[in-house]
Amino acid sequence: MFIYITYDTDGFITAYQNTEADGFTRVFILDSWITQFAQHSDKFRYDTDKNVLLNPGNLPNVSLEELNTKYSSVLETSQQAVQSATALAQQQTVSATSISQLQKSITELALSQSAKGTA
Repeated sequence: MFIYITYDTDGFITAYQNTEADGFTRVFILDSWITQFAQHSDKFRYDTDKNVLLNPGNLPNVSLEELNTKYSSVLETSQQAVQSATALAQQQTVSATSISQLQKSITELALSQSAKGTA
């Protein structure tokens, strides 16, 4: 499978993605490395002389269950953030409506007082 990476001066991976983009280098990653790479991408290096990705070979094994648990946790946190942002947006809408009504009431009061002053 091909991925696109950026790397530092020592060849260590700094970012990766599945789509081509400016500043990213296309590299082949073995299917058997994908799980380790997803968990420890910053431990992999890119050999600029041979143009290959290097696996450090001493990474801990990560089970799919562990990855799924971590993914679920990130997903739950993201959902909570979206819910909080939605609640905040709704509250801001209510506040904006209240402020608009208050401004209207003050304007009407001012006009009423002005009319009484001229009468």
